[in-house]
Amino acid sequence: MIDCGPCATWFLVQFKPNSLRIVERNLTRQVFHTFLALHEETRRADGKLATRMRPLFLGYLFVAFDITTDGWRKINFRHVIEPNRYVRKPAKIKVSAP
Repeated sequence: MIDCGPCATWFLVQFKPNSLRIVERNLTRQVFHTFLALHEETRRADGKLATRMRPLFLGYLFVAFDITTDGWRKINFRHVIEPNRYVRKPAKIKVSAP
């Protein structure tokens, strides 16, 4: 597990299509910890099998931060879809240690 500090909580952030690299770059520049769940996918292309890593949850990225000090506004930029118009903050993700 990634250590992000004692008060950091993981949140799920939805981003606009084809914006993954932009969102990751912007969050990394702001010193947020991010995690993209990947899985191995094998497909047949031109008669050959090609294996590559693909996002497990398309359009979603996990971000760790302390919502009391960092605030959701820093993460809610142009390429991120607002989580809920009424709540205006992301949903917490429960993390259980193995």
